[in-house]
Amino acid sequence: MADAGAAKPEPEKKSWADVEEEEEAKAKAEAEAELAAAASSSSSAAPIEPVVEAQAKQIEALSLSVPDDDGGAEGPPLLDDSDDSQIQAVTSGGTVYESATTFEDVKLTPELLKGLHDEMGFSRPSKIQAITLPMILTPPYKDLVAQAHNGSGKTTCFVLGMLSRVDPNRKVPQAICICPTRELAQQNKSVLMRMGKFTGITCACAIPSSQKEYMPISKMAPVTDQVVIGTSGTLTKWITHKKLATREIKILVFDEADHMLAEC
Repeated sequence: MADAGAAKPEPEKKSWADVEEEEEAKAKAEAEAELAAAASSSSSAAPIEPVVEAQAKQIEALSLSVPDDDGGAEGPPLLDDSDDSQIQAVTSGGTVYESATTFEDVKLTPELLKGLHDEMGFSRPSKIQAITLPMILTPPYKDLVAQAHNGSGKTTCFVLGMLSRVDPNRKVPQAICICPTRELAQQNKSVLMRMGKFTGITCACAIPSSQKEYMPISKMAPVTDQVVIGTSGTLTKWITHKKLATREIKILVFDEADHMLAEC
């Protein structure tokens, strides 16, 4: 006869690690069962893609979709594709901008068009230019952030923006472009001078001087060029020493802004 006063056996104690392993095993078994049931529910069903891959495809389709004439959505080609006509309109705030199919669509001056066609050899806008030029050149002017891969034509976008906004008859700085390196500043100035060859617009390059070319800032004459392209350090010195007036600046460009922000 059992002793009524005998102690009852204590329940088995498990560590948190054992409990976690059991829960993981249970969840894995349930997931495998659901997957097997879904696969066998229809012999003609398409293979099930991994969840991550399916979500990635959905995100890609949404991010690239552009309304077509029938109200549907069709993914446009990449920036370096030749067909730019797939993008019809883009929106910034409450304003709708029609994509430009030719440089004439954005009402550039004859001098700028001549520089684009004759000096640069451009026949029509690239994808990034077709999207951003109407936004840059159409008043009321708004802030714009544009990003695209190298060689897509971003430099032409902001160079045309600067050349279009300044008045060549006024000998005061009206546009500033800030670059992360002196080499990029020199390159951008070269592009601007070629593109604006027939406009009469001049450009100053605000970069650190070599020892051979060094001149104390105090001896510099005030800048009278309509466009100033340079590095942040030299531009700051010119402004601090009152050699670069900013009171009539109409457009400010940050080239490769992501690189400059990363160094802050």
